[in-house]
Amino acid sequence: MKKFLALILALVMGLSLVACGGGDTKKEETGSNEPAQTEGDAPKFEKQTWKFTCSATENTCWADMGRDFGQMVSEATGGAVTVEVYAADQLTAGNQTEGIQGVMDGTIELSAHSNIIYSNFDKRLNVVSLPFLFDNFDDVDAKLDGDAGKAVGEVVESMGLHLLGIAENGFRHPTNSVRPIESLADMKGLKLRVAGSDLLNAEYDAWGANWTNANWSEVYTGLQTGTYDGQENPLPTADGASIAEVQKYVTYWTGVYDCIFFTMNGELYDSLDPELQKIVDECGLKAAQNQRKLEREGDQEVLEKWKAAGVTVSELSPEAVEEFKAASAGIYEDPKFVEMMTPELIAAFTE
Repeated sequence: MKKFLALILALVMGLSLVACGGGDTKKEETGSNEPAQTEGDAPKFEKQTWKFTCSATENTCWADMGRDFGQMVSEATGGAVTVEVYAADQLTAGNQTEGIQGVMDGTIELSAHSNIIYSNFDKRLNVVSLPFLFDNFDDVDAKLDGDAGKAVGEVVESMGLHLLGIAENGFRHPTNSVRPIESLADMKGLKLRVAGSDLLNAEYDAWGANWTNANWSEVYTGLQTGTYDGQENPLPTADGASIAEVQKYVTYWTGVYDCIFFTMNGELYDSLDPELQKIVDECGLKAAQNQRKLEREGDQEVLEKWKAAGVTVSELSPEAVEEFKAASAGIYEDPKFVEMMTPELIAAFTE
């Protein structure tokens, strides 16, 4: 009986050792404190919710970029990261500058605003809107996706931000209710509302317009009452404000361009796991590229829509383009603007 009991005890102890040994082996296979993952499992990330703010309204490709980015990041993190989209700078009562400030301060995680608004913080960012800086969209892509984009991106990141991608507001096309603008002489004397920027003011001054600055919310009424003859903006922005209802003519040109800087708070980005940083960078770049495509498709859709509504569309002849370029060429050499944007940054876009 004693021998039988000893045998039973030995068997029980052996089974216990096997069970413990199996646990040790599993721990060695999966790493010290990390949860085990089977092949195909999504990476395990901390649950986070990030707020995305942008200047444009809910029904624009600016807001679509935030949604696109959020969907891609959510899928890549197994739903750990959620992005909430707040269009028209809802978080700052419509104030675009404060929208950017919020991302710099870390009270907002993500921002999409134009270089014109960003230039309120660093005037070098005006460089993207120099007159006739880009010949066409291919030229835009070559420069913004190349060394010029890297140079301007360094300026953005010096503000305590991480640049995810450069998206597009587009070429700013002038409209008016007086006459077609097909030559430099046609621009002279027109009362145009121009976005509040020293650079844009100087450009329209050089082209002979009687420009003024005003809040965008006031522009439709001002055009309707004749306070202004016209305005200048990318077509999707103008169409969103029903500008074609109170304008007869649009000049489709490459005179002035806006980009959009898609950014994340720098401290937040630096705090992320390297694997999540990689996901954020890849999804941010892809979302910005998708937005550029949508913006350009929207540009053409609005152009066709306006034509159908009776708006006269003019495009400049090569000779007219040279007229406008010559009239504003002095801006590139004006000490005020050269010092503002630095010769090095201007050269990155022009050489």
